[in-house]
Amino acid sequence: MPIDKEKIKQELVDESNAILAKYNEMDVVDSVSVMNMAAKTVFLGSLRVYNEDVVSNIKKDLQKEFRGYGDLVIRDEKVVPCCAPNYIHISFNISVKN
Repeated sequence: MPIDKEKIKQELVDESNAILAKYNEMDVVDSVSVMNMAAKTVFLGSLRVYNEDVVSNIKKDLQKEFRGYGDLVIRDEKVVPCCAPNYIHISFNISVKN
Protein backbone atom coordinates (compact mmCIF):
# COMPACT_ATOMS: atom_id res chain seq x y z
CA MET A 1 0.00 0.00 0.00
CA PRO A 2 1.56 3.33 -1.05
CA ILE A 3 2.06 6.03 1.55
CA ASP A 4 -0.28 9.03 1.53
CA LYS A 5 2.29 11.80 0.98
CA GLU A 6 -0.18 14.67 1.10
CA LYS A 7 -1.66 13.44 4.37
CA ILE A 8 1.80 13.09 5.93
CA LYS A 9 2.81 16.56 4.69
CA GLN A 10 -0.28 18.12 6.27
CA GLU A 11 0.21 16.24 9.54
CA LEU A 12 3.85 17.42 9.73
CA VAL A 13 2.84 21.04 9.07
CA ASP A 14 0.00 20.91 11.61
CA GLU A 15 2.13 19.30 14.32
CA SER A 16 5.05 21.69 13.69
CA ASN A 17 2.72 24.66 14.08
CA ALA A 18 1.16 23.19 17.23
CA ILE A 19 4.61 22.78 18.77
CA LEU A 20 5.59 26.36 17.85
CA ALA A 21 2.32 27.66 19.33
CA LYS A 22 2.88 25.64 22.52
CA TYR A 23 6.06 27.65 23.14
CA ASN A 24 4.58 30.98 21.97
CA GLU A 25 6.82 31.19 18.91
CA MET A 26 5.65 33.58 16.20
CA ASP A 27 6.87 31.59 13.19
CA VAL A 28 4.47 29.45 11.14
CA VAL A 29 5.36 26.45 8.99
CA ASP A 30 3.57 26.80 5.66
CA SER A 31 4.79 23.68 3.92
CA VAL A 32 7.02 20.63 4.06
CA SER A 33 9.06 19.62 1.00
CA VAL A 34 8.94 16.10 -0.41
CA MET A 35 11.73 14.30 -2.26
CA ASN A 36 10.61 11.16 -4.08
CA MET A 37 13.17 8.40 -4.57
CA ALA A 38 12.90 4.81 -5.74
CA ALA A 39 13.12 3.18 -2.31
CA LYS A 40 12.00 6.00 -0.02
CA THR A 41 10.29 9.35 0.29
CA VAL A 42 11.96 12.12 2.29
CA PHE A 43 9.98 14.89 4.00
CA LEU A 44 11.95 18.08 4.75
CA GLY A 45 10.78 20.85 7.05
CA SER A 46 12.15 23.76 9.02
CA LEU A 47 11.16 26.00 11.90
CA ARG A 48 12.40 29.35 13.18
CA VAL A 49 12.70 29.63 16.95
CA TYR A 50 13.44 33.05 18.40
CA ASN A 51 13.56 32.09 22.09
CA GLU A 52 16.76 30.07 22.57
CA ASP A 53 15.52 28.83 25.95
CA VAL A 54 12.89 26.58 24.34
CA VAL A 55 14.98 25.09 21.51
CA SER A 56 15.76 21.83 23.34
CA ASN A 57 12.09 21.38 24.32
CA ILE A 58 10.95 21.97 20.74
CA LYS A 59 13.48 19.44 19.45
CA LYS A 60 12.28 16.89 22.04
CA ASP A 61 8.66 17.47 21.00
CA LEU A 62 9.55 17.08 17.31
CA GLN A 63 11.39 13.85 18.12
CA LYS A 64 8.40 12.53 20.07
CA GLU A 65 5.81 13.44 17.44
CA PHE A 66 7.72 12.56 14.25
CA ARG A 67 9.70 9.41 15.08
CA GLY A 68 6.75 7.17 14.19
CA TYR A 69 6.85 8.17 10.52
CA GLY A 70 10.30 6.79 9.70
CA ASP A 71 13.99 7.61 10.11
CA LEU A 72 14.19 11.09 11.64
CA VAL A 73 17.09 13.55 11.69
CA ILE A 74 16.81 16.90 13.50
CA ARG A 75 19.43 19.64 13.22
CA ASP A 76 19.66 23.16 14.56
CA GLU A 77 21.82 26.16 13.76
CA LYS A 78 21.95 29.70 15.11
CA VAL A 79 21.27 32.35 12.47
CA VAL A 80 22.40 35.96 12.92
CA PRO A 81 20.87 38.09 10.15
CA CYS A 82 22.07 41.63 9.63
CA CYS A 83 18.70 43.35 9.84
CA ALA A 84 16.41 41.05 11.81
CA PRO A 85 16.33 39.30 15.19
CA ASN A 86 18.59 36.29 15.75
CA TYR A 87 16.90 32.90 15.65
CA ILE A 88 17.60 29.19 15.74
CA HIS A 89 16.85 27.34 12.52
CA ILE A 90 15.62 23.83 13.32
CA SER A 91 15.37 21.50 10.35
CA PHE A 92 14.10 17.95 10.16
CA ASN A 93 14.06 15.25 7.55
CA ILE A 94 12.07 12.07 7.73
CA SER A 95 12.82 9.12 5.44
CA VAL A 96 9.84 6.84 4.86
CA LYS A 97 10.28 3.56 2.98
CA ASN A 98 8.00 3.24 -0.03
